[in-house]
Amino acid sequence: MIESLENKKVKNWTKLHQKKYRDEEYLLLDEKLIEEAYKNNYLKTLIYTDKKPFEFLDTYEVSKEVLNKISKKDGLSYIGIGKKIKQNNNYQNRVMILEDLSDPLNIGRIIETAYLFGFDSIIMTDNCADLYHPKCLSASNGKIYELNIYVGDIYSEIEKLKQLGFKIYATGLKDNTKSLTEVNEEEKMAFILGNEGSGLKEETFKIADEIVKIDMHNIDSLNVAMAGAIIMYEFANI
Repeated sequence: MIESLENKKVKNWTKLHQKKYRDEEYLLLDEKLIEEAYKNNYLKTLIYTDKKPFEFLDTYEVSKEVLNKISKKDGLSYIGIGKKIKQNNNYQNRVMILEDLSDPLNIGRIIETAYLFGFDSIIMTDNCADLYHPKCLSASNGKIYELNIYVGDIYSEIEKLKQLGFKIYATGLKDNTKSLTEVNEEEKMAFILGNEGSGLKEETFKIADEIVKIDMHNIDSLNVAMAGAIIMYEFANI
């Protein structure tokens, strides 16, 4: 059992609260997340106190004080260390593209909603908030392991999507913006959501096939996760 708060492993695990240390692994602080990571072969290490919750090869028993230090939470009986998700751009027919979203909570909510409404893939820019931020992981409710997720240059991926027959829709207010209700459903569709404050870049609008908006009463902006949910419900693949 590890009881020392100064143990090297304990210090390294605790550092995972900081993004700069999450290159290859990250903390899982929710039982549902740990279950989903285990089911999808993304659980690297299981750390527990008192009683092992399930059989796993790489486990460490620690004191309650050590577990509290690593998790920065009281009352947990076990936590996990997750393995980095494999990049996947095996796009099928419904894709959500995220450009520079700054709130990890929004990203996590979009990931869960995408899974619920049959969107198979999420593409994110490198400037998006950290995919492995605890808020993102928790909000995804473990669905982060159920989708194709690609982080990188969205423009090259959009070109790839076009070659695969996808129609690309940018979201925003422009002179040629079309109401979402006027959009015809296509076999392959990809929607681009922009930054919470500044929206999409001008160059992103230029490469889209159409620009769309959600009609609303008295306001012209909406939380990006909610906007994504409305779009994904409208064009669900279920």
